[in-house]
Amino acid sequence: MTIASERKISTDEEFMALPEDGRYELVNGKLVNMGSSGMEHGAIGSFLGGSLALYVRSNKLGAICDSSTAFTMKTGNKRAPDVSFIAKERLQGVKRLPKGYFQGSPDLALGNPLSQQYSGGNSRQDCGVFRQRNAPGLGDSP
Repeated sequence: MTIASERKISTDEEFMALPEDGRYELVNGKLVNMGSSGMEHGAIGSFLGGSLALYVRSNKLGAICDSSTAFTMKTGNKRAPDVSFIAKERLQGVKRLPKGYFQGSPDLALGNPLSQQYSGGNSRQDCGVFRQRNAPGLGDSP
């Protein structure tokens, strides 16, 4: 994960028009290329996202999004957790999910806890998460 440029991004349209050669977040006014992740990370994210999606859809609880979905936080940062959930109560009156960014943090955000040290900001603070707990066994591999 690297700072991609000092280029100023001021609108959602400018952010969405970025080249597809990377996965970006906007952190404290700086464009950050989050890069790609390894196979283990992708497999865990797919498993969690798929499992949550089955449960959320079968119980009509809301929407599950993957790592390509950015959220515009109160701070102005745009964050893209590996897996995110938005409760149906926050989607009332929405007939179709927005093509642009969701305004606000997701109700649940799952991501690699190490990524915030590279992205130059505190994604947990942006999302309003006050406590972090690592799932047993997920961080044990070399």
